[in-house]
Amino acid sequence: MLSELWDTYQTGLLALVIWREARGEGEQGMRAVGCSIRNRVDHPAWWGNDYGSVIGKKFQYSSMAAPGDPQLIRFPGAGDAEFAEALQIADALVNHEPIANPTPCADSFYDTSIPPPAWATPECYVGTVGRLRFYNVDHDYERVEVPAIVPVIPMASNTGDVFGAWWRRWKGIT
Repeated sequence: MLSELWDTYQTGLLALVIWREARGEGEQGMRAVGCSIRNRVDHPAWWGNDYGSVIGKKFQYSSMAAPGDPQLIRFPGAGDAEFAEALQIADALVNHEPIANPTPCADSFYDTSIPPPAWATPECYVGTVGRLRFYNVDHDYERVEVPAIVPVIPMASNTGDVFGAWWRRWKGIT
């Protein structure tokens, strides 16, 4: 019973941060924010080890823990369709259901209405959804499972092979 209540709390908390951070970015933006938070939960570090500690870490999600952020005091009203969507996404994430992740590997993001933070470097960039830019700052590369034996395929530098370049960088091959 207590674990069900804890899951309900985490679902509500996650839905609230998704709604506050990405309600204007549509379903894809809300999924991207939710998945970046789940990535942090799934890879515990200085930012926390569960939804409550990750979301509540000071200055990590300004809408939840940054004094002075106008979102900090906003709550959805009854019948808010975007919050209902955020609840569905949060429920799937907390219950480890498969969910399409538009920004695989991302663990951080910022809104382009503010100057880029120092951690928002080109080598960590994952993608953009609306006004949100996503990054993989812990460099864990969980989005691709590399088999134990990978054939070496020569690639010309002008082929635009993004995966090949990423894989070679990940494996330390220049």
